[in-house]
Amino acid sequence: MTATTATTATRVVLGAAAAVLLASVAVTVLARHVAAGRGTLVVGALGGTTLVMVAALVAGVALIVLILGLAWWLTRRSGFWPQLLVRSAASLLAVVVGLGLCVVAWLGALGFVRYVDVGTVDGRTVVVAEYQSLAGLGAVLGYRDGWLVTPVPGATGREIGPDDGAVDPQAEFGGYRLELTADRVTVRFGADGRNVLTAPRR
Repeated sequence: MTATTATTATRVVLGAAAAVLLASVAVTVLARHVAAGRGTLVVGALGGTTLVMVAALVAGVALIVLILGLAWWLTRRSGFWPQLLVRSAASLLAVVVGLGLCVVAWLGALGFVRYVDVGTVDGRTVVVAEYQSLAGLGAVLGYRDGWLVTPVPGATGREIGPDDGAVDPQAEFGGYRLELTADRVTVRFGADGRNVLTAPRR
């Protein structure tokens, strides 16, 4: 690989890493802004909290690439000792960022929210938010409008399973059945429909 080719490749990698970092920050800001308006940004089954975590992990990887790439780029014409010091410091910083990403991933694994469309009521999509955390499992009814999900006012439900959280999500979630009356929305799910969420119809 010639010096010109290596320089071009480095610029492309650094540019791509910077673009990914900016996009991740934009997703985080957008998700936080939507959450401030008492809604949740949802893309597919992933909600705002999960999107922020994923964006943080992607941003962290991009940051590591930028740190190492810039250290190499800025010292490519330097002497041995400046190269050694700068690149060693960059490597140490990259390791610290990597450890931080491991912590973020571990914290994200402790709790998870998945959004599942279960039907349509009066032209609006009804969504069940499935919560899984160390406290156990839970579910909340909401309405989806595009990429925004808002809780249903007056919805009732409960935490699912024993208080210690030792329940099987596959047994408690799934098999959603939407039932409508003139004034109520009811969603039954889980084995034999034992879990029930209700809300006023509006």
